[in-house]
Amino acid sequence: MTSGSPPLYGPDATHIRSRVERAIAANRIPGFHFPGHLLAFRWPAFARDRAVIELPDGPHVRNAAGEIDRTVLAVVADTAVSTATRHAVAEGARLATIHLHMQFTAAPVRGDIVAEATPRGAGAGTGVASWLGAATLKACGEPVCYVTGEFLHLEPPPGVKLAPLPWQRSESDATGPIDEDRLTESERAVLAAADLALERASPETPFIEQLWGGEREPAPKDEEGARRRLAIGPHVGNRVGHVQGGILLGIAMATACDAAPASMSLANVSAWYVRPGRGDSLVVRSRAVHVGRMTAMVQTQVTCTDGSVALEVVTQHVLRNERSA
Repeated sequence: MTSGSPPLYGPDATHIRSRVERAIAANRIPGFHFPGHLLAFRWPAFARDRAVIELPDGPHVRNAAGEIDRTVLAVVADTAVSTATRHAVAEGARLATIHLHMQFTAAPVRGDIVAEATPRGAGAGTGVASWLGAATLKACGEPVCYVTGEFLHLEPPPGVKLAPLPWQRSESDATGPIDEDRLTESERAVLAAADLALERASPETPFIEQLWGGEREPAPKDEEGARRRLAIGPHVGNRVGHVQGGILLGIAMATACDAAPASMSLANVSAWYVRPGRGDSLVVRSRAVHVGRMTAMVQTQVTCTDGSVALEVVTQHVLRNERSA
């Protein structure tokens, strides 16, 4: 593929690649991460008792049904709820997600997403400081997902210094166009991952699913359920270089849906963050532990290259109605 030329994937290819380039440029200002810049988050409100995050719609965030991709929703959810708790910590401090719950509604997930988040105070009965938050994600004014989460204040990894987040800065993230001949190694890796996703994209598996959805793998003969693998790189990284928490949850949800009956839709998900997602790749394994006439339950585990567990997830699936995707 010629440098600077988007792959031939429908009329949206030029728009998507331009969005990727702008995100790479914005990511040169320390403080946030490429996934957040790609999604072009906006923060119209940030107060002690309330935070609002907006996700603009676009072809780079839509799934095959034309709705906002679930992994994108998970990144919005994780970011919104953690933002609501940030008055409890110093500016730019690292907050690590340790639990996230998402309850989906039947409303269509189309158009811009608005997340209205509130802090819920400190976690109780623990020996460490943790903070709770909640959010409602809306599309066209209708709730599409209710979220709760818990977060710990952790020191950044050795050698990593965190800068203020976008809404904590006075300057804009706006930067000029990138020069592909002067990209850093990390930026080249991001652009290569995006170009590969565009090259592989189709109406059945659009760009965002190719970028963050991982590869389906056949399960071993002695392993029931579904399996995916996600290559780790800066295109999925958070502010400290680990896999962003919403992307971790998103690939877990996708694999769980692979393991659930095709007649059922995802209703809710609970995730416990055990360790950072790091290494060369993540392996995701899902198996149905209950399948009934109306509901099913799936357990999912995400492991790192060294075999350590990064995420434990339980999802509930309900009989699909005529509208459900």
